[in-house]
Amino acid sequence: MLNRIQYEKRILNEIRAMPEESLPGIFRLIALFREEFTVWHADSELFEDEGISHEKTRKLLAMSQRNWAQDIVADREDRI
Repeated sequence: MLNRIQYEKRILNEIRAMPEESLPGIFRLIALFREEFTVWHADSELFEDEGISHEKTRKLLAMSQRNWAQDIVADREDRI
């Protein structure tokens, strides 16, 4: 298992290997990951069981500080 520094190096190497045009999209994805893991730890009762429910999804999206739909549309527009 890798430690934090090894993961950071591998992540940076992967980002450096990407074309420059992809960097805005990568940044948006990293921000989404950070937010998701922050929300995951902040409100763990949403995830106490592994069942899927619309109520849990609604709560998770309501807690989000970003507009996920807008990010997805922007990412798709970048590809066109």
